[in-house]
Amino acid sequence: MEAKMTESKLYDLLSAHSIPVPPYKSIGFQENPSIDFFPAALKIESPKVVHKSEYGAVKLNITSNEQLAAAKAEIIKNVEAKGVKLDDSDRFIAVKMCRGEELYFGMVNDPVFGKTILFGKGGVLLELYKDVGYISLEADKEEVERALRATKISKLLDNFRGMGDHMASAVNFVQKLQKFIKANPKISEMDLNPVLLTSDGLIAVDARVLFEANAVQKAARKRSNFFDNKKVAVIGASTEPSKVGYALAKNALSFKGELYFVNAKGGELMGKPLYKSVPEIPGDVDTAVIGIPGKFILDTIEQLAAKKVKNVIVTSAGFKEVGDLEGEEKLIALVNKHNINMIGPNCLGYYMGASSLNLTFGTGNVKDGGLAVVSQSGAVLAALMDKAAQSGIGFSHIVSVGNMADLDFADLVEMLESDPKCKMISLYVEGMNRGEEFLAAVRKCKKPIYLFKSGRSEASKAAAFSHTGNLSGNYEMFKGLVEGAGCTVVDNIEALIFRPDLSNVKQALIVTNAGGPASVLTDYIEDRGKKLYKLSDADIKVLDAILPFNWPKANPVDIIGDAQSGLYRKTLEIAQEFAGVDIIYVIVTPQFMTDSDNIAVLLTEKFKKPVIPIMLGGGSMSNGIKLLKEKNILVFDTLKGATDLL
Repeated sequence: MEAKMTESKLYDLLSAHSIPVPPYKSIGFQENPSIDFFPAALKIESPKVVHKSEYGAVKLNITSNEQLAAAKAEIIKNVEAKGVKLDDSDRFIAVKMCRGEELYFGMVNDPVFGKTILFGKGGVLLELYKDVGYISLEADKEEVERALRATKISKLLDNFRGMGDHMASAVNFVQKLQKFIKANPKISEMDLNPVLLTSDGLIAVDARVLFEANAVQKAARKRSNFFDNKKVAVIGASTEPSKVGYALAKNALSFKGELYFVNAKGGELMGKPLYKSVPEIPGDVDTAVIGIPGKFILDTIEQLAAKKVKNVIVTSAGFKEVGDLEGEEKLIALVNKHNINMIGPNCLGYYMGASSLNLTFGTGNVKDGGLAVVSQSGAVLAALMDKAAQSGIGFSHIVSVGNMADLDFADLVEMLESDPKCKMISLYVEGMNRGEEFLAAVRKCKKPIYLFKSGRSEASKAAAFSHTGNLSGNYEMFKGLVEGAGCTVVDNIEALIFRPDLSNVKQALIVTNAGGPASVLTDYIEDRGKKLYKLSDADIKVLDAILPFNWPKANPVDIIGDAQSGLYRKTLEIAQEFAGVDIIYVIVTPQFMTDSDNIAVLLTEKFKKPVIPIMLGGGSMSNGIKLLKEKNILVFDTLKGATDLL
């Protein structure tokens, strides 16, 4: 049952945890009030009065005990005039009025990330500007400071206009709040608004807290390592090329361990026997991919459990995503019963580079490498795999989690952190269940993590209490928490594979047929913390030999508006030899002479350095863009989008 604590009791509680509050005194209904701190405010403390100001139940700027007694009498008169009868169960609180800059600290119990502290500008401006920092209860000192600095209002803490350096004080205040909330686990929501930033530090001058019974926490399973795959079975391997089971079997042939195919019809497939059932497989199996109709899956997993299976990948659809919640719950209960790791259902599959294990029905052209990709969308993952194949990007692991009924992002990040083949991790996230565990896994992970979150525009959840409810459950909260924990949130899906590959980019070169867009692109590149390569005298000399006399002899390399594909080619052939260049951006704008289709053909060729085409304009660029996309070449039609990869 939720309950509010009176302000005086709350001040008692905050003070007991060393959270600064102003001088205050609780005053009884019949008591003759007397305090020794002025100026003061007097407020009623009664469950009968929710919005004090609407009842005339707050009096400010009291400078003497005589005024205090008069204020008390006036509040009683105002409240009773509204039809509310007060008695000895009602009390008042006198609080010293302090001056300072208004800040806000709150706490919301988010369904995904659990109890989360919020920080922003105090008063009514909090909801207006939505300039909010989000801080996990488990955030350390450095993470807390990162979250505070993510807000614009944090400038007030860095000696703004000589106000003093208060960042350390603010971090300390948050750490005290973290301890306070942990020590009082029944707190469900908290609102400290305002917290005044004074010359002496931070003081919580107004506070509200909600309490409720603790939620029951589900104990985490002790899991085996999903990436330990030595004996693999393909359940539903098919002889029909149009079936998913055929693609799974064909892709799995490259596996370096023991591989078994199962199909009720029996026979042979790709030179291997088709066992009619799981019990016919000789010996045990540790990993199985299942591509059979949903009605057979539970029995199949029971049979696999008898074979000591540790990991299953259920590619089959027809569960939660189509409304069959009961079927998915039975599946979850079964894998929990046997302590089996499950990926899926409704997923594209799984790949591990170290053993050439491709249990996906995506492309079979997957290169071994150091990047691990985990995705909730099979379609997005299939597209990324195609782009990676075209660009020569390799993977240590590919995991399509589908409905994410069992293994989730927290589990997989933890496993990938301990896998030496994985050097970087990219995550495509649609939703998340165990946010606290995910943040914990990210904090422990020493490898770079890149994350794209879909569904950013979903409306924030409604709330019955305080500002915090209107600010929780949204994309900004998700982004703030995961960035604070150590993730790099990217702005487009392609960045999940290309940004890790470009993680060492320091200097860029721009080749363009228009100066204006190149200047804008330069700003975007520098905003990303990268630099433009400075042309040497030797570089300028070799470019002078092919470019018009009036080119600016600097980077961006403006090859002038009448440039055609031939001049783009010569420029790129020279530029890719510049030792200090890590990436080349090619801007194409629609001038009268521009042969954009031919330039697009040129940009499908292989270059020594990463080349990023940017084709600006309308219909005149559409054919070129279409061609590049068909060839799985990353192409952009905006300047900012092209730099989101850096």
